[in-house]
Formats: sequence, C-alpha cells, structure tokens
Amino acid sequence: MADWKVFYRDQLDTDRTVGGAPSMEAALERAKDLYCQQRAAIYRIEGPNGRSLSKQEVLNWVHDHRH
Repeated sequence: MADWKVFYRDQLDTDRTVGGAPSMEAALERAKDLYCQQRAAIYRIEGPNGRSLSKQEVLNWVHDHRH
C-alpha cells in the first residue's frame, strides 16, 4: 500500500505532516479538508518513488473540487 503525505502549516504556524493516505486522490482529499476546514497552508504532497505534487498543483485541484 502506498503512503502519500501532505505537508502543511497549521493555524498555530507550525509545520506538520500527515501521512497514511493510500492513494494520491486520498491525499488530495485530505489536503482539501486541511485547507478548507482548518485553514492550513498546504506546501506539497509526496508519494512513493519520489512522486510529488507542488503547492500550486494541489491548490488547483482543491479549487476545482471544492463542492
């Protein structure tokens, strides 16, 4: 099972990482929840084998899937 991680900054201005997402889509959903509900600043998403999504790619996806 793949382990995708979301790197973000929380409301207390602390850098954090949340992992354990089994897929890129699950990590994007987690990033959307962090961004929309907890007002976190998303940095990037990293997956297996060095795969990475930049901040801009994540925020574009969040914007397109807000509703």
